Amino acid sequence: PPEVVCDEDAPFGYGLAPFVARAWEEAFREALPDDTRGVVLRTSFVLGRGGGAMTKLAWLARLGLGGAVGSGRQGMSWIHLTDMNRLFERALFDESMRGDYIATAPHPVSNREFMRELRRAVGMPLGLPAPAFLVRIAAPLIMRTDPELALYGRYVVSQRLREEGFEFRFPTLREALADLFGRR
Repeated sequence: PPEVVCDEDAPFGYGLAPFVARAWEEAFREALPDDTRGVVLRTSFVLGRGGGAMTKLAWLARLGLGGAVGSGRQGMSWIHLTDMNRLFERALFDESMRGDYIATAPHPVSNREFMRELRRAVGMPLGLPAPAFLVRIAAPLIMRTDPELALYGRYVVSQRLREEGFEFRFPTLREALADLFGRR
């Protein structure tokens, strides 16, 4: 289990992604008219079919390259696309929703656990690990992403969604991956 679990009140992390998110949120708040309700959804890794990073990760896992990334201890907060869309809909139509929310399922996992569950979902019993130096080279080329997104992570949950009673259709990673890959 993680030593520290972050929620909406936690300070921003370090690196490019948190820097960009902070700038976007500041610009949003400055542009929002005083009489307008504003909702910020701080999005985690969205798991869906037919595109995005999940398709590439599943491809790597099927090739036997779905082991832990870097140390494997970094947190991976995630949300199923269905639940993400439900949050978007709620943000649009629920007048009581205001301010910042973490858009993530209630059970973050380590990268090692995420990759193990992904291999299970695609039917690959083993996966070679990806050392940090290799991720720094391959992430921009294969995944078209910043390596720090794979090598660094946080265990993040939404205190506000829990307090407001939002019920996830896919609260656990195993349930989400079973839905996406058809394995139970």
